[in-house]
Amino acid sequence: MATSSCPKCDGTTFEMKEGKVEKSVFRLMFVQCKSCGAVVGVTEYFNTSGMLQKLAKKLGVGDLS
Repeated sequence: MATSSCPKCDGTTFEMKEGKVEKSVFRLMFVQCKSCGAVVGVTEYFNTSGMLQKLAKKLGVGDLS
């Protein structure tokens, strides 16, 4: 299996860090290289699918297996 690497420095360790985007009303999390900070991905701040699963479980709907 291939190992993911940073396109800037070839580092192989990544971290999640909250970042701000000008004029955005949503909080975002950046996936960035732990060595040089190059951003390689962006995701929502809140784990929306996790929140939906918890809500579905409380409502007793959906197959959560």
